[in-house]
Amino acid sequence: MAGQPTTAHADGTTMTQLRATARREGRTRSQLTAASLKLYLGMPDAVRTALRDVEALGTPEDQHNMMRAIARAVVATQFDVSRRRVAESMRLDNEAELATDDAILAEAVRATAQVP
Repeated sequence: MAGQPTTAHADGTTMTQLRATARREGRTRSQLTAASLKLYLGMPDAVRTALRDVEALGTPEDQHNMMRAIARAVVATQFDVSRRRVAESMRLDNEAELATDDAILAEAVRATAQVP
């Protein structure tokens, strides 16, 4: 889907970070700006207000700790998504038929005895 252009003003440090990140990720500055807007605007109003409060009233340490907490939450979610996708790919066609320990063991032996 084609996007619509927008403009933004940022300080020199932010622009340097934007250029470096775009180069490192192989994306355009426009793509990064769009992704950033999508993330920010997807947050509930209360969260955006809290972010602005921390930015305006918090210390650099407060801001650093907030970013670390956000990073932990994103990585934890990425792990959950990956774990779920791996589990889904490991499902067996006859999984519903494996009602007893003997049936599960027999299927495990059959599955691990196959040579790729």
